[in-house]
Amino acid sequence: MDFSCHRRGCTAEDHLREFEYCAANFGVEKMRKALVEFSADHIALLQKISLNWINTKNPVYMFLSGSFVVECLWDEPICKSLEAMRLAGAAERAGSAYYLPHTLFSEEVLENMPLPEVSEEEYEVKKFYVVSMRGMSGEADVLDSFAKFLEAAPAFLGRRVAKVVRGVPYMPQLANKYTDKIDILLRGVDGSLTGFGYVDVAKTYHLGFSMAKSFLLYGLDRVVVLHPFVDPGFHRDVANRVKNRWDISEVGYAVINPMEEELYFYKLPRRNRYLQMSLSAQKYSSAIRRYIELL
Repeated sequence: MDFSCHRRGCTAEDHLREFEYCAANFGVEKMRKALVEFSADHIALLQKISLNWINTKNPVYMFLSGSFVVECLWDEPICKSLEAMRLAGAAERAGSAYYLPHTLFSEEVLENMPLPEVSEEEYEVKKFYVVSMRGMSGEADVLDSFAKFLEAAPAFLGRRVAKVVRGVPYMPQLANKYTDKIDILLRGVDGSLTGFGYVDVAKTYHLGFSMAKSFLLYGLDRVVVLHPFVDPGFHRDVANRVKNRWDISEVGYAVINPMEEELYFYKLPRRNRYLQMSLSAQKYSSAIRRYIELL
C-alpha cells in the first residue's frame, strides 16, 4: 500500500483504504507474535508514541485509524528502532517513511506488554501528530466539515465507525445531567462511544476542561477536546495541562486547521476510567447508547 498520501493530502478514501489494509495485513495476532522480537527499548518507544512523548525532529503523521507514518529524514535512534520493528513484521517501509499499524497500539496488544510504569508527572507531551484531511475545508462550519469527513472515512483510532451524530443538543435520558453539549458523537460498530467537544479559544478564555469532565461522567468511552489552530506553543501547553489534571488526564486533545485541511493530535485519548469507578457513568453510558440508536 502507498501510505505516503500525506505528501499530497490524504482523502477520506485514503483513510478508509489504510484502515482496511491494516485489518487485512496487520491483525492483532500478528502483532503479538512480532512483539517477541522486540527489545525493551522498542516496547518503551511504543509507549512513548502512544503518549506523544517521543523527542524527534522527524515529522510524524497519523491516519484517522491511529496508524502512524514516521518520515526518517534525519538519522536518529528512533529510525533504527523502526527498522527493527519492520524486520520483526510489525511495520513497513517505503523509502524514508515507516508505517506503524494501529493494531500495534491496540489495547489487546498493549495490555499484555511489559510496559515501563510511567506516572503523569514523568513525561511531557512533546510531539503532535499530523492527520491530513484533504477535502475537509469545503464547508463553512468546521465541525460540519469534520463530521462529514468522518462519515466518509468511517474509522477512528482503531474502531470502525457505525454512526456519526453532529451536535447532540438534548438527551432526555440524562434529564438535567446533560449540561455540556457533545459536538460530535461517534458510535463504533463495537458499540463504543467517542465524543468531541469544540471550544473556539480564539474567542474565549475557556479551554473546555469542565466540558471534558462532563463527557467522562456521561460514560463516553473516549473523549477528545478540539481547538482551532492558534499557536504550537499554546497547544503544547494545553496538552500538558490536560495530562497533569488527574480528573481529565485520559482526555485526548486535538487541534483542527481547516485552512491546511489538517488535524493535529497533541494528546491521544485513553479509555475512560470513570466507567470502572462510577455506577452513574455506567448508567448514563447505557442511556446514551440507547438514545443514539433512535437518531
